Amino acid sequence: MKNLDHRDPHKVLDYIKKLQNEVETSAFEIERREDIKIKFRVDEKVGPAKFKADPLIPGGYIANSLTLRAMRENIFVLGESTEDLSSLYQCVCGKEFDVQFWKMCPYCARSLSL
Repeated sequence: MKNLDHRDPHKVLDYIKKLQNEVETSAFEIERREDIKIKFRVDEKVGPAKFKADPLIPGGYIANSLTLRAMRENIFVLGESTEDLSSLYQCVCGKEFDVQFWKMCPYCARSLSL
């Protein structure tokens, strides 16, 4: 993946699709994906970039409003782990986080300069 911006998982997915088209064989079964939907509720008592199990909705989570605005709506996971696409980012606010899960800083709401 030379010259590929591995910090953006969506660009990685596009790269995988491009490789599949070139080889004409499926490297990964992307079309057989599994979509999982999780319910979230706002609770400002939860710290930034944190989630807690929702006591009212089984299988749901609570998080503060900034966390919910900052998180990506669709997260691409290849296999059992998210470590392959991990890309740590140091925000100017001093916090470090994995950009594969966030579209802006979940601590200060700054845009990501990737």
